[in-house]
Amino acid sequence: MRYIGNKRKLIPFIRQGLEELGISGTTACDPFAGTASVARFLKTRGFSVATSDIMAFSYALQWAYVVVDRPPRFHGLHDHIALDSDPLAAAIHHLNCLEPRSDFIFEHFCPDGQAGSEHERRYFTPENAGRIDAVRAQIHDWYLDGYLTDDEHFVLLAALIEAADRVANTTGVYAAYVKSWQPNALKPLRLRPPRLVTGTGLECRAHQLDAAKLVAALGPFDLLYLDPPYNTRQYAGYYHIPEIIAEGWFEEPPRLRGKTGLPENGDKRSNWSRRRHCEQAFEDLVNTAQPRHILMSYNSEGIISEECIERVLRERGVPGSYRRLEQSYKRYRSDRDSKTRRYKSDQVTEILYYVRVA
Repeated sequence: MRYIGNKRKLIPFIRQGLEELGISGTTACDPFAGTASVARFLKTRGFSVATSDIMAFSYALQWAYVVVDRPPRFHGLHDHIALDSDPLAAAIHHLNCLEPRSDFIFEHFCPDGQAGSEHERRYFTPENAGRIDAVRAQIHDWYLDGYLTDDEHFVLLAALIEAADRVANTTGVYAAYVKSWQPNALKPLRLRPPRLVTGTGLECRAHQLDAAKLVAALGPFDLLYLDPPYNTRQYAGYYHIPEIIAEGWFEEPPRLRGKTGLPENGDKRSNWSRRRHCEQAFEDLVNTAQPRHILMSYNSEGIISEECIERVLRERGVPGSYRRLEQSYKRYRSDRDSKTRRYKSDQVTEILYYVRVA
């Protein structure tokens, strides 16, 4: 999924950091999970991971990629679809073959919908919007009727969220749509089986909580991995459509406002994206958690100052254990330079800050 701060391409750097810093243990906490790419990686390294994020679409991805440890069998669907030797592929194929329907996404986020046409919302083509509606409704009905386990439900939901993002007519975030159809948006919606990490025997847990609440609820653990927001963009406004798909609209459809269709009651703003509050939030979290190691991934343009990060970690950690590793990488750009916005450069420095606590 296209996502600000996604660490998928930086996994080799994080792996190098774990090895170079001698970080060991069996339990980890990732309270800013996002797309769950780092938590998934930590699971492959043998960590039982507790993840969290305030966004519902992240919770679905966390569950699919971190919590699930057995290939889903979809026993509840035996009377509804033809399951072969690969039940997940069969379930995905069934969803891909559904006829489009005109429901919430069609009505509000494509130009042919009644509400969408009023604001000319071009997030999805009418065909893809109808397919998203059909797939989301089928997943909801199966789960409501008890045909899906929690694991199966979130695996299919993660597949839909990622498939919708691949055909979204955006530059990577949903704060705006492109006025003309991009090539990716004209491709048909196709779900793909998520690449699950199974057979580890590890017990991992997903949460939809504020980071501070998660670490306060945990006892001692080995690794606290921190990847807080770098800037003042509120993720609730930048990813409101994946959030709507994750939460659904079947019991109480959200009321939308404005040109982009933001939910009226969707207040999920975070202090971590507020300049006046982020440094205090960071200090409070670090001093509340009970890990053996703290590893923080941040970049050179983050709103938490390097002076604050170093001070807080040095005060919390064992004397002499503070380390700083860095690597340059190509910037994520959701748009081009313009008269009103100009990027400083195409390169950003990713920094790993480390301290040993005990």
